[in-house]
Amino acid sequence: MEPRPPEVMSEAEAEDYVVGLLRQHGAMTTMQIEEESARGRRRCPDQTVIFLTKMRHKGLIRGEVSMERRGWLWSVP
Repeated sequence: MEPRPPEVMSEAEAEDYVVGLLRQHGAMTTMQIEEESARGRRRCPDQTVIFLTKMRHKGLIRGEVSMERRGWLWSVP
């Protein structure tokens, strides 16, 4: 039996999901957000980094490049 594919969330569902993750876990990298959503068998409507960038432009989350974490670090404002 093949595992079922991840559920593609709607834009609103994905925004709520990401904000919830960041509130629960604090600042997370793009990879950590992808890994957490994969564990929940869910996926953003776009590539994760593109979706997170759209959320940043809307002012829903903050994003900054972290040399220490080697990528984008996302948090709630």
